[in-house]
Amino acid sequence: MAEQMGWTDFEDEPLDPSDLSIEAQQALLLMNILPDKIEGMNGIWLGKDYTGLSDIMNIYNMINWRDTFDLFQVCIIEFGKFYEEKRKQEEAKSKNRAKFSR
Repeated sequence: MAEQMGWTDFEDEPLDPSDLSIEAQQALLLMNILPDKIEGMNGIWLGKDYTGLSDIMNIYNMINWRDTFDLFQVCIIEFGKFYEEKRKQEEAKSKNRAKFSR
């Protein structure tokens, strides 16, 4: 992939999910399947909606539920940090725009 993209620094190359443990792959699957909870007025990301979590884990015959859930929680924490930083950047941009538009 890095060669196709013309990258020379392979340290930043994204991991291939198949290189991860089965529990990590299943945690990523949960991140993709479960819907996001978003606060209505401000659009703030609140995390994932856990409704149907055990049903999804059963449907996909997930093994080692506890480890998968623990890794899923790590994903949620990291997503939360990312979205919070993104929100702060957008807030700073809008303040700057308002300051210069006067």
